[in-house]
Amino acid sequence: MDWIITIVVGLILVMGLAPIAMLLLTLFVLVPLAHLMPRPTMLGRTSFDCPVMKRRVGATFLTSPESSRPVDVVACSRFGDGRVTCAKDCLGLAVTGWSPSPMVPPYCLLSGETASR
Repeated sequence: MDWIITIVVGLILVMGLAPIAMLLLTLFVLVPLAHLMPRPTMLGRTSFDCPVMKRRVGATFLTSPESSRPVDVVACSRFGDGRVTCAKDCLGLAVTGWSPSPMVPPYCLLSGETASR
């Protein structure tokens, strides 16, 4: 009979201490790791007049969230599916910007009034 009480008390302690252990793990391990991870790179697509070819092209740029300029040209409609072999002069002209998702409405309701986001 004593071993049943020991098992029940042990289960109650485990169930009570598990959320505290997970909270401590999150605060002292996962949060610092998330701040030390490098920022992910993202792809941005646009079409523009190429300064080298003097015609309209579509290009995919490699960029990161903290940068206002793209890092590299990944693909260009001028070169098809192959590698981009030009001088990539469009990198100096391109500007990276971030906009909110089109799925989020531009207005929200606050206390019966409409306010711009």
